[in-house]
Amino acid sequence: MENECLVRARSHEQKLRRRNDIIDAAEALFLEGEGQLPSAAEVAKKANLAKGTLYLYFSSKEALFLEVLRRFFKGWSENNLEAIEQEALRLPADRDPLRVARQFVDYLVKRSRFLHLASLSHGVLEQGADDESVLIHKRYVAAMVKRTADALSEIYSITEQQARNLMANSFALILGLWQMSQVPARVVVLMRQNALEDMIIDFAQSAETAVIEFWRAEITVMKNDVSNDIRVNTVL
Repeated sequence: MENECLVRARSHEQKLRRRNDIIDAAEALFLEGEGQLPSAAEVAKKANLAKGTLYLYFSSKEALFLEVLRRFFKGWSENNLEAIEQEALRLPADRDPLRVARQFVDYLVKRSRFLHLASLSHGVLEQGADDESVLIHKRYVAAMVKRTADALSEIYSITEQQARNLMANSFALILGLWQMSQVPARVVVLMRQNALEDMIIDFAQSAETAVIEFWRAEITVMKNDVSNDIRVNTVL
């Protein structure tokens, strides 16, 4: 019987399934690797396709890995929305934004390999991808952030813009800590041998501590700003 992967996809459903198979293969190879993006040929082989077939679905390897990154962001967004929805079920007096912040961080820490892919987004993936792929990715991320920010603003009495800034700055903080924690093993040994352990970052611990403290401070300031605006508008 002819291998299904080698049969030309004709229906919309077949094409969509094949496209997802390619993304699955790219993601699997990326997670199996040492941090380098797999080649288009390697992805095609993993998906049991000819290399040329891959380019019927993606204009470049970089466009393909933007799709992998977007899948990761989709999962993170769903995690965040679920955490916010659970928080919304509590009485207003019992709501604690730091619970949401912990789940916000925990998802990223457990999937930190994807932070490497996120770190390649601007300098590698978007540089090598076609304009349409870049715009699709940017619009998706913007919509994802807006949806989550809207949900945050509703339950914590902050503005939508404040919630968007909170999310964007928190992700930037986490990504920066991840990058700083990626010290080569040889250098880690040298640092420990020369009493420089304090410069070694424990990513999981540092990320949670940093984001929790950031949210604690920022949400307090944001709520005060909103209250002040309300008082000013009332007086006017």
